Amino acid sequence: MIFDGSHTEKMDWFALENVTSSSYDFTAPFFSSIKGLYNRHWFSNKSYGGCRVDYGWTVVLTDSGPCKWDNRSTDYPQIMFSPTTVAVLWQSDEPALADFFAIFLEYTDHCPHDVVVIANVTYTFEASPTNFLANSLEMCSSEENNPQAVRMCNSDLSGGAIWEEVTIAVCNIDDINELTQVTVTEDNVEDVASQLSTLTGDENVEDELNLNDVASILENVTEVGAGNQQVTMFIVEVVSNIQNLDNDLFMADNQSTAASSSIVKSLETQLASLTNFTYVQENVAVQTMMFNTTALENGIGFASLQPMNGTVNSGLQKENIKQLENVNDYLNEMLETSIALPPEIVSKSQQQAASNDLQVSFIIYQSSKLFTSYRLMSNENRTIGSRVISAAVESVTVAGLEEPVTAAYLPIVKGAEGNPECVFWDFDLENGHGDWSNEGCDYKETSDGRIVCFCDHLTNFAVIVDYSGQAGPTTRFQDSLTYISIIGCVISIVCLVVTIITFMYFKHLRGNRPQRILLNLCFSLLFLYLTFVIGIELTSCYSCCIAIAIMLHYFVLTTLSWMLVEAINMYLQFVLVFYNEIRNFMLKTVLLGWGVPIIPVAIISATNYRETYFNENYCFMKPGLEFYLGLLAIAAVILIINSVIYIKIIRQLTCRRRINKTNSNKMSELSVRVKNAIAIMMLLGLTWIFGFLAIDASDTVRDLFQLMFCVCNSLQGFFVFLLFCVRRRDVRNSWAHFCCKACEKPSQFMTTFSKQRYATEENSAPANSTYINSLYDITVFTARPSTDK
Repeated sequence: MIFDGSHTEKMDWFALENVTSSSYDFTAPFFSSIKGLYNRHWFSNKSYGGCRVDYGWTVVLTDSGPCKWDNRSTDYPQIMFSPTTVAVLWQSDEPALADFFAIFLEYTDHCPHDVVVIANVTYTFEASPTNFLANSLEMCSSEENNPQAVRMCNSDLSGGAIWEEVTIAVCNIDDINELTQVTVTEDNVEDVASQLSTLTGDENVEDELNLNDVASILENVTEVGAGNQQVTMFIVEVVSNIQNLDNDLFMADNQSTAASSSIVKSLETQLASLTNFTYVQENVAVQTMMFNTTALENGIGFASLQPMNGTVNSGLQKENIKQLENVNDYLNEMLETSIALPPEIVSKSQQQAASNDLQVSFIIYQSSKLFTSYRLMSNENRTIGSRVISAAVESVTVAGLEEPVTAAYLPIVKGAEGNPECVFWDFDLENGHGDWSNEGCDYKETSDGRIVCFCDHLTNFAVIVDYSGQAGPTTRFQDSLTYISIIGCVISIVCLVVTIITFMYFKHLRGNRPQRILLNLCFSLLFLYLTFVIGIELTSCYSCCIAIAIMLHYFVLTTLSWMLVEAINMYLQFVLVFYNEIRNFMLKTVLLGWGVPIIPVAIISATNYRETYFNENYCFMKPGLEFYLGLLAIAAVILIINSVIYIKIIRQLTCRRRINKTNSNKMSELSVRVKNAIAIMMLLGLTWIFGFLAIDASDTVRDLFQLMFCVCNSLQGFFVFLLFCVRRRDVRNSWAHFCCKACEKPSQFMTTFSKQRYATEENSAPANSTYINSLYDITVFTARPSTDK
């Protein structure tokens, strides 16, 4: 069925009056309609007088209907047609079923053969159908199949066809220097920009690329292609591509430095000509927005979010680029690099532009390669430690703000975070080549691992940091402390393994409550040290690093909890009198030591595990609210409780009435008391207090306390082994009996040893000292009746 579709709509062309020819014999048809009746479409029907007498030529059934022939099959759509020239009765077996229904469109109008001369160059176009992009007969070269120009043949409103303007193409060029010879016009600006994007993205271009050529081409492109979104996309791609090049290319000479600044200016100029444009590439992200001043009461901002894999240097990603509508709470998000403009820019815009609308452009650069600084080239100990972020308001000079622009950065250079200096790129410095300046910019703080800067103007911002320095309250000899910690942990692991084997093998050594508590503490310390040594620097594996951080958090809390259990047990033994009156004491301590620490870990893991447990420098919790409440606060409470109990225990053990002592006895007593204090201190984990004392201290004091913290806590397992295995006579005797295989039977040996031990305890200490003597071989001096009154 062939129709004349001239002057018809998309539904009414399928009408009998438009049929020009057909294989069907259309005689007195009832109707022909695309919409049809019920669920019958593309319906060409001759008679419609009831289900049994309905007959016609074509019908497409899309669902069940009122007649039996509508429901011949449940497989829809169902195409029925007459296999002959005459109409068929739909309810009979005469209709045929088709597999597909096809519509072909043919344009009868066309554009004629045409020859066009532009700038003394001839372009020839063959006759072409409407809605067709025609290539010129002239090609770039005999080897290339690329036309020198293209031209669109469009439909004319009058029903004919008409040629559009000629678009001159840029023939393929293998060298950027050749591209500089092309005169950029409105007709070829997109092709030039596209060609430059392709050439700069070539992996082999670095050996031949000259930044001056790139800068020159971009200047010409932005001059002609202002307002062209496609051109802008190509420019963004070029700026992203050249950031993949080697650093040496940007520092070759003064011309390269000037070219880098020129490239930045070209990008900013092109963005200023567009509104509501966003484009993200690997090394640069841009956004331009037109805002009404009433929508900026809370300011406006722009940021890149921290990637899901936590790797800052993995490149910019579209899903992580975000516009900020409320700058008051923007630091609460996991922002990687961000800038926030205060509401004061509204008044600046109204004063200078006299408009209620203002256009804001934002740019984030993955690296600082395009900002080559003479200042930093002459100082090997300083570097840009962040991404570069830029903001500008079109036709408005934003300077001298009372409420500052706020920029925040996560450091991107490992080990280079200290002594931060907030800077901006001043294009006027170094004879117009540009350099970093700190004028009008101040460092405010380091919050949640982010360096926060305040500036009173708008431009390109970044942070300069020391290579060797560290942000925040850390020491100047971090590497040494790391080695001390690793070595101490390894020593403690070995000692804890020996301690655990000792108490597990010799059953009589773990028969009482104190020994069982000590054994749990040893297990917790062992798991903590193993996790630390194996995984603290496993930052290359995102999932592994998060798992290690969660485990470290848990085992730190379990270790602190078992230290608290030790303290409670000692308090019940030495200060109170109902030591053996608490039912199911060990079951309760197990719940406290292993169960309670799960609660804060589970809460943080369920709510904010990605941002809390992943750190680029080490696999542990990031500083933040979760860290302070979920670890430091708990540790502080436990250490305060243990410190109070420690004082009470030491006072109980030492502040007794002593008489008739010789100088020798006094020295012996003093020596034992010191050993008592050290042993109890190690069990209660009071050396962890050194970590708190290092916070916000002066450099010298901080270094001292951090060194003491690393030494004491990494060697805590070694001290446990020394004090509670090596010093205990019953442990030494047990190993001696095991190694030497003495003739005396083990039962006789243990019976003899036990008698000796209890005899010693009975003669040397009162009943309430059994806890210390039986576990730690610590002597408590008490008074004996004097023969003199």
